[in-house]
Amino acid sequence: MPDSLAIDLAQYSVFDPPDPFEDHVGPFYFRVAGDPRAAGSVHCVLPTKERHGNYAGGVHGGAILTFADYALCLVAGRAADGGSNTSFAMTVSIAVEFLDAGKVGLPIEASGEPLQVTGRLAFARGTITQAGRAIALWSGVVRHVARSKVVARKAETSVGLVEARPQSVPEGFELLANASVYSRHIGASYARKEMDGATLVQPTLPHMCNSGGVLHGGYMMSFADSAVTRAAGMTTGMAPATVAFAAEFLSAGDIRTPLVTRVEVPRYGKSLAFLRGVLEQDGRKLLSYSATIRLRPRA
Repeated sequence: MPDSLAIDLAQYSVFDPPDPFEDHVGPFYFRVAGDPRAAGSVHCVLPTKERHGNYAGGVHGGAILTFADYALCLVAGRAADGGSNTSFAMTVSIAVEFLDAGKVGLPIEASGEPLQVTGRLAFARGTITQAGRAIALWSGVVRHVARSKVVARKAETSVGLVEARPQSVPEGFELLANASVYSRHIGASYARKEMDGATLVQPTLPHMCNSGGVLHGGYMMSFADSAVTRAAGMTTGMAPATVAFAAEFLSAGDIRTPLVTRVEVPRYGKSLAFLRGVLEQDGRKLLSYSATIRLRPRA
């Protein structure tokens, strides 16, 4: 893996065709060196900026989840099509363990290992580092389909490219005015405390889509990560930080209506909380997720 302080981004590429959410959060960069089916052949870079920050000034968990999803799709997708960029990788499931905090201002990097490719699925795992220090581990499964089919489907339906319209938020929800820098950069969200957790709502916007015209997986996980930390904080009164996050993608979403997620906190103690939830749109389940949260006294 290259020295983090000497990365020449001129030697890297940005995903083509453009991806609205990755362009909004990133840009993300990648390079393929050698056989794309070999471990370590794909190297990804995200230069971190102020917009990637969390409450503590570190890199937000949602940004790391988005970067892990990006790396998974690059590593598994390139292994599936031999580096030809003829397949489109869609995340089926992903798990991320957070090992250490990332610092805003230094690039984070990812590389991985393709594990297996079948006719429809590709499996991979990898590591996210910063300045040579491992900050997260990821593993997941993608479904790979011909890119030409995705482009044709997008042209026919324009699912994610419909005109954005004002979206109402149900009564009883309060705007998260004290949201982190990263969360505010993505879009306004609203919360309501529940007996055993919280419910959050976020209106959808055009920049939340992927290059296929549907809601980006990294966006949905970013919203879910913000939801679990918010629910943990509201339930326990302590400062939360994500330790582990796992998600299964159930269906595609669009920008016609807001996303809603009900976060449950089945159990928590003095230092850890365990949460789960489902992200929905118009009653349709898009993402099932679970998380382990570390709890600390608020400063």
